[in-house]
Amino acid sequence: MPQLERGRLLRLAAGYAVFVALVAALTAVICDFASPAYRAAVVRVAVLLVTGIGLRQLHRCFRGDAGWDPPSDFDAALTVQPAVPKLDREFLKLRKEVENSLVSRSFFDDIFWPRLRALAAARGAGDLPSPIKHGWRHRRGRAAIAALVERIEAAETGR
Repeated sequence: MPQLERGRLLRLAAGYAVFVALVAALTAVICDFASPAYRAAVVRVAVLLVTGIGLRQLHRCFRGDAGWDPPSDFDAALTVQPAVPKLDREFLKLRKEVENSLVSRSFFDDIFWPRLRALAAARGAGDLPSPIKHGWRHRRGRAAIAALVERIEAAETGR
């Protein structure tokens, strides 16, 4: 049996419950007006209707009906896909500069740190303290990024 997502399975079960309730209500009304000789036939027809619809649905499930199968690549291409978020060009440039500053100390000292100081001054955070005076050493990897994040956060909270 194919895998059904939970929402579709719940909708299917609720639909069958409503269908059975409607058939039962209609059968009860018809049984009230039918003569006693035909009441058993009315109940049999109602049971046959519910069973037939259930068996028809099971047959559709096992023969590979398109309503039960996952969508093909063609059908999936027809559905609207969410747009892939695009990163701002300035953010990509800053990310590349951070990567370069981790590789080259001269890039950090001559280009990246003055830009960070200018950015902090433009945002009203004042002048950033020099990382060399505060014991920050140029390291590669996550420790260097963590140190940069600490300096940037210190500059932002010093507003």
